[in-house]
Amino acid sequence: MPSYARLLACTLLVCACWVDVVHAQARQNAVLLMSEELDGKGAVIPLSNEVMDLLRYLELHSKLTFEVRRYPWKRALENAANGEGLIFGISKTRERLRLFTFSLPIFADQAVLVTLCSARFSYNSVNDLKGKTIGIVRGTSYGEEFDRLSNVLFKVEDDTGNNLGRFRKLFMRRMDAFLLYSSTTNTSRLENYINQQYATEFADKSTNNKLFCILPKPVSSVDIHIAIRLDHDAGLLQQIDQAILRGRQDGELARIYSSR
Repeated sequence: MPSYARLLACTLLVCACWVDVVHAQARQNAVLLMSEELDGKGAVIPLSNEVMDLLRYLELHSKLTFEVRRYPWKRALENAANGEGLIFGISKTRERLRLFTFSLPIFADQAVLVTLCSARFSYNSVNDLKGKTIGIVRGTSYGEEFDRLSNVLFKVEDDTGNNLGRFRKLFMRRMDAFLLYSSTTNTSRLENYINQQYATEFADKSTNNKLFCILPKPVSSVDIHIAIRLDHDAGLLQQIDQAILRGRQDGELARIYSSR
């Protein structure tokens, strides 16, 4: 009996190990390129809780394990076009549709104009930007109409993902406004947040209680996706789409972004 018990225990242990191996092999690693944002000291700002929750959900239900690599957006886009991996946070344009295949939409982002409160202007259409200088992040699309009229109807100031640097340029009036993507439609909450985060940097240089303002009408609203180079998909986006559909059906995607 003791020998039999030892044999049974060994058999069960081997089976358990084999199940772990099968489960590990069932999950597939996938490189996921994302944009980086920098703080005032040049350090990369960690991903938000909402994005982390989203990635964990997609991993769980797509059977993928993401290897996140963060770059300045323009470089992330170039690396994705060169086949390094999936890219997160991308919107569709005609040019990109020739290079990438896209997941289902995950959420929608609005491109809003950030100005100095003391230099606000009326914005109802892109024509209201005539003659102005607008800050954009290199490589980012803000909708086809805005992209088409950039440096034609208005000038653009190319920025990096260093948000403090963008607010500094705005404060120094090197531009009239800059575009900021946000998935929240609550502009008052976003306005309060950016003033709490960035206005203190200039508090001793300004007498305004509220330094930065967000214009009410967004420049554009775009669906945000995960994408991969057309010839590198190999079924990855089908797995991600299944997870996105599940997230819509069980309400998890709405829950993750409801607090933003």
